[in-house]
Amino acid sequence: MKRLIFGIIFMYILGYNLYGAHPKKTRLKVKSVTYQGNEHFRARHLNNIILSRPSTWISPSYYNDDLFQGDLVGIPQFYQQNGYLEARLTDYNVDIDSSKKSVKIDFTIEEGKLTRIEGISILDNTIISDQEIQKIISVREGKAFKSREIENSTLAILRKYAEIGYLDTDINPDIRINNQSHMALIDFIVNEKTQYHIGNISITGLEKTKPAIVLRELNFNAGELVNYSKLLQSQRQLYLTGLFQSVFIRPVSADTNHNATKDILIETKENKYGEFNVSIGYGTVEKIRGKTEILYTNLGGTGQKVGLATSLSFITRSIEVSFTEPWTFHTRWRTDLTSTWEYLIEPGYNLERLGARIAVGRKFLNRSSSTISYRHENNRLSQIKITDIPAAMKSNIRALKLSLVFDNRDNLFNTSKGSYIEFSNELAGSFMSGTNSFFRSNLRLKQFFSTGKGTVWGTYLDLGWIDAPEGFSTVPLNERFYAGGPNVLRAFGYQLAGPVDGDRTPSGGRYQFVWNVIEMRQPVYKSFGLETFVDLGNVWDKPRDVAISDIRHSIGIGIRYNSPIGLARLDYAVNFSPRPGEAGAKLYFNMAQAF
Repeated sequence: MKRLIFGIIFMYILGYNLYGAHPKKTRLKVKSVTYQGNEHFRARHLNNIILSRPSTWISPSYYNDDLFQGDLVGIPQFYQQNGYLEARLTDYNVDIDSSKKSVKIDFTIEEGKLTRIEGISILDNTIISDQEIQKIISVREGKAFKSREIENSTLAILRKYAEIGYLDTDINPDIRINNQSHMALIDFIVNEKTQYHIGNISITGLEKTKPAIVLRELNFNAGELVNYSKLLQSQRQLYLTGLFQSVFIRPVSADTNHNATKDILIETKENKYGEFNVSIGYGTVEKIRGKTEILYTNLGGTGQKVGLATSLSFITRSIEVSFTEPWTFHTRWRTDLTSTWEYLIEPGYNLERLGARIAVGRKFLNRSSSTISYRHENNRLSQIKITDIPAAMKSNIRALKLSLVFDNRDNLFNTSKGSYIEFSNELAGSFMSGTNSFFRSNLRLKQFFSTGKGTVWGTYLDLGWIDAPEGFSTVPLNERFYAGGPNVLRAFGYQLAGPVDGDRTPSGGRYQFVWNVIEMRQPVYKSFGLETFVDLGNVWDKPRDVAISDIRHSIGIGIRYNSPIGLARLDYAVNFSPRPGEAGAKLYFNMAQAF
């Protein structure tokens, strides 16, 4: 019995040690990585291709033996892909410091000589000339022999042939390397095969959308040569309608026996067309805010959209009814109609606005668009706090506006790369009557680019100018320029970076120069990120006041949280040259990016 009890205890202890009492494996932070023998690539460049890269205070890196074995293969492979075909690691060392829970890694590299391209030939091509192919490939005589560029050049030739109907073309690069002279000869051998025309065009997956709505977005027709670029452009245009969850356009074997024909199959999956959205948020200026929205995005299967939206916060209340016709009179011109009632509480006045807007525009050159719009508004300004302006006044605006936009951003709400350019001119009054006449011009520029480890850099410039034939004082307060707040010049109070009257109530200006000079967004941990920014600018109401010496600035840092309901940010900005009545710093909480 004792033996049985001791046996059970022994097995229990053994099982505990095996399954429950394993010491926690120590994580070793990569403290440094050094390289010996690297003459052609700097350590910073090599660190970007390995997984065992050195830690930073923002992004710690931990040693993993399996990943390290991959780095031992990856470093020579990187050199070989860039023309150093004899490159190899001659030695490496992993120095573990158990007391500091860190490792130091050292690589010794023998780079060898660079192999260059001695000659390039295009063989067996009859449809596309050597000169045309040479223009689209990236490999050049005398340049380094890089396998990635040969692959890219092969794909470029295939795309060129696919654009004129040769979908089955084969390109076989024949590479001959002289290891003694370190030179390479490359022959691109072309097998052109058959040129295809478009046969039948068929669509699957439509439940409510009319086939004509799909067909009108296509850049190709039956009987034309198959152009792969046009297929991709048409697929993108169908996505952008918002009617479909997924769209795939591809050539398939023709139903007929004609060997030079390809049918085009358009596979779609429709979106849900009815939406009811409720959102709630908080911002330093608006406080608690909420919005409800009812949308129907495919009226009668025609792609027409109707919507009703209401919003409520501590400073605004609004109702908006909208209608969109994406193809006006069966053309590519889009028409948007909106009718709005809004009550807005600003620092210098209260505004009640009732009006409508019609906008007609179209896209061109894929990423560009032009829009002409007319707005018809009856505005009532009350509780005006600006000196020398009546406490209440009416402003009936009748205005035409022309806008030109270029936009190739990858994401409209949380951009990581791309550009946005908008130039607009608006004429109010004049031959359109109304109570106020003025001309306003705006230029807005945004640029984003990303670097390693998810870092995004952005800049935003906003220039504006207003002219009024009867003087700037006739421009309504709600039509003027203002600066300062949670999105620009964040070291200043809301609308307080520009002209103010005696009791520091913002009165708005006619000239605007606002520049988010640089904003660096860095992910840190899961949904959290950090940001640093520099803002410059000001608003002026008199030409003589416009001066470089009067440009205000704010420098700050921020915290970002990409929550399930949207991006939230907390920004702290400093004004190093506060004027009387101004704070030296401001803290803002808001939803969405600043720009």
